[in-house]
Amino acid sequence: MKQSILFMTLAWGLARAALSLAGEPLPTSADAVQATIDKFVRASSQTNWPSKADARRELTSLGVAVVPMLTEAARNHSEARVRRSCYELLTTSFAGDERTIDTLFRNGLLDQDPGIRYHCAFLLGDLKVQRAEQALRALFEGSTGKDDQFLRFTLAKSLAQLGKADVMPVLIASVSDDAYMSRHIGNIGLKALSGKSLEDFGGYVYGEGAYVSGGNEFKMKLDALTSAERKAGRFQAATAYLKWLKTERPDLYRSVNYRPNSRKAAAPQ
Repeated sequence: MKQSILFMTLAWGLARAALSLAGEPLPTSADAVQATIDKFVRASSQTNWPSKADARRELTSLGVAVVPMLTEAARNHSEARVRRSCYELLTTSFAGDERTIDTLFRNGLLDQDPGIRYHCAFLLGDLKVQRAEQALRALFEGSTGKDDQFLRFTLAKSLAQLGKADVMPVLIASVSDDAYMSRHIGNIGLKALSGKSLEDFGGYVYGEGAYVSGGNEFKMKLDALTSAERKAGRFQAATAYLKWLKTERPDLYRSVNYRPNSRKAAAPQ
């Protein structure tokens, strides 16, 4: 028995040495992963950004071995800021891992934190995860309240990136909105479906002087005339886009004007 154990120990040591000589990464122990995850979680629950950055680098250096524990923390940690940090790390460093994708649409879209729901809704479209369509669609159809508008715009953008043209009316509303981020995601959706956005018409720039910093939107202070001119430019670009769409992409133009309840409403009683 002792000889068998000695042989297995020796074989394991030789295998590790061979990996090292070959330049291959050595397997990471579960304890090492857990310790690094714990360090990252502690740093994420605080406001010490340097320590969080260090923990993030250390965690990323361990490779895909961290994904199971990281997805577990993303799903179940009690603090929203920790869950948010886990989702951000998963999508920036391990977006190609199927376990990350599953966690995004099975858990992230349903998270209590609106920032996490938005993050996952946005990324699932960017990553073109076709199997997330049903989850995106369910949340899209349920996001009808006034407070849900931005999430609904984001979901429409992602469904557009999956090739779903029925969201065109929502994208047009999004690019017409006064909020910069709403216009931003709406134009991404239009570009994905039609190959053009409002910025392809008349020199229009959808930022209109606004910008985002630290997750917050800021607008330049403009006089009344300049503000009106920029809004006018927005709707002139929208008009030019729709004219182009009607001529060049009549299939998509029909989607813009489709109202699912219009036929029912027009039917004789």
